[in-house]
Amino acid sequence: MGSISRKSFPTRARVTSMVIVRNGHAWFLVLLFVLAFTSSVSLAATIEQETMNKLDQIRSVKAGADEAATDRYNRQMDDAWKFFIANKQSVLPILRKELEVELKKTQPNELVLLDIGNFVYLHGDSSDKNVAKHALFSVNTTADIVRANYQQLFRFTHLVAGDRDPQVLTFIDKTVLPTELKVFIPQHYLKLDGTLMCVFLYGIYGPDAEGHLKTKLSDPRLARRVIETLVWVGSPSSVQEVKRAMLANRDYETFTRATAFMMQSGGPEGRATMLAINPKDFDSDSQQYYAKIRGAIEGQSYDALRKGFAGIPGDSKLSDQELKKRLTAMYANYGKDDKTSPEAILNSGLPKDFLISELTRIRSRMFYRISDEALSDVQVTNTLINTLLYSNK
Repeated sequence: MGSISRKSFPTRARVTSMVIVRNGHAWFLVLLFVLAFTSSVSLAATIEQETMNKLDQIRSVKAGADEAATDRYNRQMDDAWKFFIANKQSVLPILRKELEVELKKTQPNELVLLDIGNFVYLHGDSSDKNVAKHALFSVNTTADIVRANYQQLFRFTHLVAGDRDPQVLTFIDKTVLPTELKVFIPQHYLKLDGTLMCVFLYGIYGPDAEGHLKTKLSDPRLARRVIETLVWVGSPSSVQEVKRAMLANRDYETFTRATAFMMQSGGPEGRATMLAINPKDFDSDSQQYYAKIRGAIEGQSYDALRKGFAGIPGDSKLSDQELKKRLTAMYANYGKDDKTSPEAILNSGLPKDFLISELTRIRSRMFYRISDEALSDVQVTNTLINTLLYSNK
């Protein structure tokens, strides 16, 4: 590793420096300089050695360990991050170099790619992020150690998706879209299944993710999960693709998901699609379900949707200029707002296309917050967008 150690600085050189300045009055300052220089070299060597020790500990972590070993591994990994953060400026170049070395190996250590890649991406600069992304995209997501640390994989992917690197969409397709694994977010006591992980990952990527998701609807293995995700992040532009997936599969599970999308995100076009279908084209469970909800589909309108916002606290009447300021603030605050009622948007004189565009941008920002509160805010926003789609203004 080319580790800096005392052997790199012979004792004779240090003693000579001290002897030379004995004839001058500045001997004390020079001595302090020499001591400080020697101390800094020693500290750098100590940090590098400790960094390598922490990496060795990470490499030693194995999946499937018993509870005692797992607890020990977790403490070691927590201690490693604490050390890395406390010595961030010194440690980052070392970690980046070690990550580059690991990536060149025929069989890299998956936990080093995942854990160190995550740290480097989170705390490094743009050059660090490039190698960290390479590490993420190189992770063998089927490895036992990665599956055992799936929460970290999700968090790391969420970071990268937030920066909207197009490569991350393919990675999510491969890693999360088909998964049956779940992750727990302890800060919010929130458990995410495969669908909700997809919602946060495609959601934080932004509106462009919808076009990408639509291309996956033709795969019957993925269609249900894709439709479930589009309920949260979709728009009327996906109505025809969802309809084709519904007709291609014709089963109850796909039918109920497609209905949810059409009625929650499809606007008037989605409603018209559901009213035009022939229920006999689907299985008996779908026919029974459709018979129960047909009346609700027929009754969906702007006025019916708007009633759902009655009584929500906040300012319900704002000038157009003030509302624009509030929308800008919502975007900056990742969708958080405790002053504005949704009715203020519905009462606005601003064009509905502008309002829908702004709300869609704000919705993407909400997915930065991995919490049940964020999911509730997204649901309200989606209902608001859907209501505006029914508006005649």
